[in-house]
Parts: sequence; structure tokens; C-alpha cells
Amino acid sequence: MDTSEHGTRPRAFAPELAHTLPLADTPPGWDTGPERRSGDGITLARGLAWFSIGLGLAEVLAPGAITRFLGVDDERSGLVRAYGFRELASGVGILAQRRPAAGVWSRVAGDVVDLGTLGTALTDEDAHRGRVIGALAMVAGVTALDVLCARQLGGRDD
Repeated sequence: MDTSEHGTRPRAFAPELAHTLPLADTPPGWDTGPERRSGDGITLARGLAWFSIGLGLAEVLAPGAITRFLGVDDERSGLVRAYGFRELASGVGILAQRRPAAGVWSRVAGDVVDLGTLGTALTDEDAHRGRVIGALAMVAGVTALDVLCARQLGGRDD
């Protein structure tokens, strides 16, 4: 079915007509203003806040499942639950703040505590060493994201 005067199908872009298009400094729909910069840390902070809330809920609602998974003493369930409340507070705090740098730095402090606790968990006789090491690696990765985000937020003036 030929629909154009040249006997070809219509195209989404006709290179021969490119010179007739208005040129713009930026693609349409892109906000390049200072309040919406890539790398400003706000989007990452919100993502980390929701991660914190999800992790906190898991630690508050199922601390025994977490300790059993890691193979550590069930007496640590209370500690895991307390860490869950800390995660919830961090997440809600970040979402509630206009300038969430302090909230993200509180996550970094919590990460350091988590790394220390997981490090001591390696000394438990019945610990599943591979799982604990995996948890250590995950927390270390999230710590790197938290530090990156906190540093990005540190220079914000609004």
C-alpha cells in the first residue's frame, strides 16, 4: 500500500527533511536546570530510603528467620529487630527531610555497625560462613552507595 507521492511507505523520519526541523539546545522534555541535575543525590537518597524501609520491615517482622538463615545464635534476634527499627527510622527520616544528607550519613553509621556485627557473627560456631560473608559483601556494597549519595548531597544549598 503506497501512501506517499513517491510510491513508498511513510517513514517516521525523513533524512531529506532534517534541515527543516527546528534546532534546540537540549532534547525536548529534558530539564537541565540546577534543581534537577543528574548526580545530585536526591533520587539515589530516595531509593536508599525505600530500601531501608523494606529491609527494616523484614528485620522487625522476621528477625528469627534472618538469624536462622545466617546460622547465628537466636539470641541475636532482638538485635536484628533493633537494627530493623533503626533502618525504618533512617528511611522515613530521609524521605521526610528536604535536605536528606544527615539521614543518609546516619545510614552510613548504621552500615558500620552492621559490618561490625556481621564480622563478629563469623565467630559463631554454627554460622553459615558463606552466607555471612555474602551478607558482609552486600552491606559493603550498600555502604559504598550510601557514602556516594551522602557526598553528593553534602554540597547542596537548597
